[in-house]
Amino acid sequence: MSELKLQKLLALNERLRQEEELNRVKVSEASKSLMTFITSTSDPLTSNLKPEENPFTKKQKSGGCTIL
Repeated sequence: MSELKLQKLLALNERLRQEEELNRVKVSEASKSLMTFITSTSDPLTSNLKPEENPFTKKQKSGGCTIL
């Protein structure tokens, strides 16, 4: 095996080891966390607008998240 191929394989192996050590979060937990953050944090870009001038501040009657 050539030296270049060996170096590429070693680098790939190291990158895969680093990815394996990453903490994983279930999609359901991430979605729940995102929805909690969205509903509890005011939007700094629209917080200076009056609620009647800002169409994004109106709450949906269904109570669901439009993104998810």
